[in-house]
This record gives sequence, C-alpha cells and structure tokens, in this order.
Amino acid sequence: MPEKQLRIEKVAAMRKILSEIPSPSNYTPITDALQRAIELGEGEIASTLKSLNSMPQSTMVFDNPVLNRASVHCDGGNITLNIRSFALRGVIRESEIVANQLSPASIIFTGLFGRKPKKTGDDLDEEAMLDALINRKFYRFRRVSRESVLGIQPIIHQIAEFVRAFPESGPEEVIQHFSTLRKIHHTKHRIPDRGINEERLSGSLLIEMIATHMENVALGAMSVYMRHLLRKTPNLPAQALAQQTNRIISREQKAGKTAFQTCYSLLLGRHASGVECNILERMGAIQIHHGSAGSSMVARYLATLHTSKVSDFYVASQMTLDGDRHFGAIHDMTNFMNQIEPLTPKARDEAIRKEVIGGGIPTFGHPEIAAAGRSDEIQQDPRPAIYLQLLFRAIDSNDIILSDRQHKRLAIAQRIYQIAFVEGVIKPGREDAAPLRLTPNTDFGAWCVQEGLDIYETDRTLLTYVFRGFGWMMDAREQLQLKIIRPVIPAHPSIVPKPIKDDSIIPDLVVDNHNRLASGNAFIAH
Repeated sequence: MPEKQLRIEKVAAMRKILSEIPSPSNYTPITDALQRAIELGEGEIASTLKSLNSMPQSTMVFDNPVLNRASVHCDGGNITLNIRSFALRGVIRESEIVANQLSPASIIFTGLFGRKPKKTGDDLDEEAMLDALINRKFYRFRRVSRESVLGIQPIIHQIAEFVRAFPESGPEEVIQHFSTLRKIHHTKHRIPDRGINEERLSGSLLIEMIATHMENVALGAMSVYMRHLLRKTPNLPAQALAQQTNRIISREQKAGKTAFQTCYSLLLGRHASGVECNILERMGAIQIHHGSAGSSMVARYLATLHTSKVSDFYVASQMTLDGDRHFGAIHDMTNFMNQIEPLTPKARDEAIRKEVIGGGIPTFGHPEIAAAGRSDEIQQDPRPAIYLQLLFRAIDSNDIILSDRQHKRLAIAQRIYQIAFVEGVIKPGREDAAPLRLTPNTDFGAWCVQEGLDIYETDRTLLTYVFRGFGWMMDAREQLQLKIIRPVIPAHPSIVPKPIKDDSIIPDLVVDNHNRLASGNAFIAH
C-alpha cells in the first residue's frame, strides 16, 4: 500500500479512537430506591428521594474507598490505618502505577476511554498516539502569536513582559491572565468558540480540550522558568527571557523529552535528571484523577451549562483549586513553615501543637475522610507515602543532595508529622481523653517532595494543575452523557476495587514511610 494511503488510514483510525466515549453508568441507586419506597407505600421516604432524583446515575470514572489496612506504632500504642485506595475506571490502581511505572499517557488514555491503550493490528500504538498529540499541542504553542494590548505578538514574548511586570506571580495567575487574552483575541478576530456541549463531535471536543489545556500548561511552565532566570539576573530584559526559555524548550524537545518531562525542567529551572523526572512523574500521575472533588464538581457543572468557551472550563476548575484546600494548603504550609522556621525547637513545637488544636494545621486532615480521631483507628491518604518513596530512595542513593536549609525545613515538616500524628495533641479540658491525631493528606507529600527538589515556593501548584486538567476532561466527557452535578457521586459497583490477595505494595509503602518519619532524621541518607 502506498505510504500516503497508509498515512490517511492511520489518521482515520486515530480520529475513530479519539471519538470513542466510554459507556455511561446504568447504576441508578436513587431511582431504584425511590421505586422500592413507592412499592412499599413509604410516602415520606419517596418524597425525600424525589428531591435527590437529579442524581440518577453514578460515576464510571473514579472511586476512592478504604481497601487496605495496616498497623503502625505511635506513642502510646498501635494505630490501625484504614488506607484509602484509588481506582480509575476500575482498571488502574495506585499499586499498578507504583509497581509498573505506567506513563502519564497510559493513565490518561484509560481515564478518557475507559480501557487501557493497546497496539492494534495496523501498527497503531494508542498510548504513543495520545502522547504525541499532547506533545504536539504543547510544543507548538511557543511559536503562536496572539492579541495583546500592544497588538498581535508572539505569546512567549507576552509571557516575558508579564513576568517582568509581576515577578512574584504564580503560574495560576499567568494562566488566568492569558486565558482572558485568548478570549479577547477570538472575539476581535471573530474566531468561533464552539465550547463544551453534547452536540459537538466527541473527538473534535477532546482535541480542543487537550489543546487548550496544554496551552495553559505551557503558559504556566514558561512563566515559572522565566522567574528562575529573573532571580538569577534581575535586570534581564523580556527579549532575553523569551529567547532563553525558547532555547531550553527546544533543547528538551530535541532530546526526545515529552511535554511533561520538559515541564519538569522548566519547573526546576534547569535540565531535570532522570531521577527527578521519575519523582515528579509519579506525583503527577497519581494526581491525574485522585481527589479534588470541588474542582471536579465545577468541571461537571460547567459542562452541564454548555460552557461557551473551553478556556473558561479550565479557568473555573483551576480557581477552585486556589481555595484553602489543595493549592491553598500548599501555600499555607509554606507560610506556616516560614513563620516557625526562625523559632527555637521548643517554641516551634508549641506553635505546631497550637495549630493542631486549633484545627488549622496545613496539609493534615481532610474534609471528606475520617483523617482525624482519638480512637485506635484512623483513615490514611496513601499519596504522601507514594510521593515520598522515590525522594527517600534518591536521598539514600545520593542522587539528590539536600542543602542545609532544605534539611532544616524538611526536618521541621517531619516534626509536624510527629506531633500531629505520632504523638497527637491533648486539648485543654480533655486531659483524660486519648490524644487527637491527624494523618497527612496529599499536599503534605507534595510539599515535602517539592521542598526536596528545591522548587520555588510560588511554583508548587503547577504540577497538580498540569495533571489534574486531564481528570477534568474525564469529568466533562461523562457529564455530557449523564447530568450528575453533585460534589460526591457514588461509584458504579463495577469500578469499586476489590482487595487483591498478596498485593501489599501500598500498605507496605505507607508503613515504611511512617516508620521513617516517626523516628530519626528521615531526610538524611539511610
């Protein structure tokens, strides 16, 4: 077959795959319960259930039940950790990501299409296809020109001017600013916005969502790198910022780096080593669709409203992460660390205990799981341990060498863990009660890893945004099929994970992480 014909057939096959939508859920617990209440003559129950009948189906995307249990030693005895699990489409678990080092493209493909990628008989590698699409949308963006207050200019130059004017702006502010300019450019030049709605071809919509998201990722990542340059050379002109940023992106692309791997280098302000890429990639991969219920709800709600601009879908979902949970928790941890770092060890411990008693200790506890309590059982988010494992391994092998200040700050983070969970706190007036203990959430692990990699404080939200955006795409695609606009959505039974015999990867990892943080200096080589 002629090469041109092969290429045409391959493009047609790719379009067919991108148009594929997973089957919607047929599990209707509210509707079924309502029907049963009517049959039993339970009018009051039926009336209550009718008010919930706007939630007829359940999600087929994500579930997060307690799946594993482990016992750890804390001051005063043993504590049973009820470890929350992860199931994306009922197909991928956390333990598989950890054990098999699944690529982001493989995980994203599974979430978008409800099955693992495969290689077809016509030599089409579905994982490589999606990876190439993501990379293409990311790398092409630095050559794009668009409307600004000074007329049409290359985007990369506009970012440089913005960073020069606002050098302490975080990546989220840069994304939001340029999303507005994107809308203005489309309006002025009468570029039609087809938005998000069920009338659109699913493949076309998915491509636009990926393109828009990767533009935003590029905006945030390039701005992060430019701020690195300015911290080294404060008077560096915008033209030089743009040129040097373009240079490192070109170098990474020529080296065969994926868009995600190039983002790691931009985030670090230099070429990211293989070890650093692995650490950041695991942390990002786990965050593709794990938690962030508030941003998921916003994504679903905007899809239901038939959002007129795809760009708005991402900005609104992202702004939810700017709240006191998640992005806010990471920033709060930094602020708290900066407050207590100058104190004496004794005064620092007192400040930590006071914050725990007040219920405001950052990166600990969780609004949706029982991550706080006085009993000998407590729920545990496994993500901090999953993130920290590779950092600890790199420290032990001397692949990562921490500075004195990093050692000090990470030792303080370890002390927060010991006080909040290992020791617990006694509230005034409850001296006879068991101590209150809080387990860390995902942001504790994310903060510690990024502190260990010396990522600048204002930039520690970018990685979450890069990967969480693909989770929003999964939410939107399901929402266009089923109108589910509740913050907590029961999962379809078919995607709820079942315990796997002898699969101890996650509980072993959680216990090892606890033992390391509970005693000694966790962040020196073992």
